Amino acid sequence: MKEKYEKLGIPSSGYEYMRVLPSQEGWQERIDEFLGIRNFLMEVANSKQIPEFQGKNKRLQFINYGDTQLVYVLTVGDRKYTLLVGQPSTEFGVVKKEYENLKILGKSNRENIIVPIYYCEDRNNHRELYVTPYLYQARCIGVEDREWGIWVPEPEYHFQEFSQEDRRVINSSMIAILVKCFDDKNNLGIGACRLGGGDFILEKGFEDEKMTYENILKRMKLIAARESLPITLEEYVNKIKEEFSKRTYYRTEEERDKSVLINQKGRTPMSLEEIHNGIELGYELRERQKKQGER
Repeated sequence: MKEKYEKLGIPSSGYEYMRVLPSQEGWQERIDEFLGIRNFLMEVANSKQIPEFQGKNKRLQFINYGDTQLVYVLTVGDRKYTLLVGQPSTEFGVVKKEYENLKILGKSNRENIIVPIYYCEDRNNHRELYVTPYLYQARCIGVEDREWGIWVPEPEYHFQEFSQEDRRVINSSMIAILVKCFDDKNNLGIGACRLGGGDFILEKGFEDEKMTYENILKRMKLIAARESLPITLEEYVNKIKEEFSKRTYYRTEEERDKSVLINQKGRTPMSLEEIHNGIELGYELRERQKKQGER
């Protein structure tokens, strides 16, 4: 498989961003685990069962990471796909659950969800991944040094802080999408969010348009859905108000506040104005969606 460096994300093989189990912390164990992940990725990339992956001139490139997955891009000719493979420390089955959550969310919220297209597993070695469409040089929304902004892949990977106006609109839009995506038929909300670490992305080019809710919502996508939280809409909104107005970051499970259900690992709070505007916008989007469904 041909390798070619392209400005898509963090310049790395992904090795140093692995989160491993205590039994894998030795140098040789880490190397073996990384090679196992690469072999699994290559097997999926060369699978005869995935029509989109048939072709020549394939390239596999690491672009990003999180607590749950390592993120790679597979290029097949002139087409690109994202492969999200479970971190070695991630319990087997967690990646499949997120795949299923995103598939369900995408049925009624496709405009704001990156909907996965395939799930693959190597059960014997406890490895799993899912495949999604790829948005070229998309910007991950997050927090760096407690400031909200985006990670930009090009010309070199870097963090860019939001202006106060950009932050207000973008943060409120993330809250709005969480409210919009609430499933009131089954009383399920999106849980275990990590908005400070890349759960949402913005399409490249958003900065060239006027900073409005309408323009941002057209270009904003949710790419993670770790948990479906059983809760009423009223309770969900109240939890959003409570949790996003404070810092909830933790380093170890021992430090984790288990009462925090939605805003996990929040490195910096949102303003009350951002939260309330987002909730109001979310309700508005729900009403708009309901009327469209009645037509």
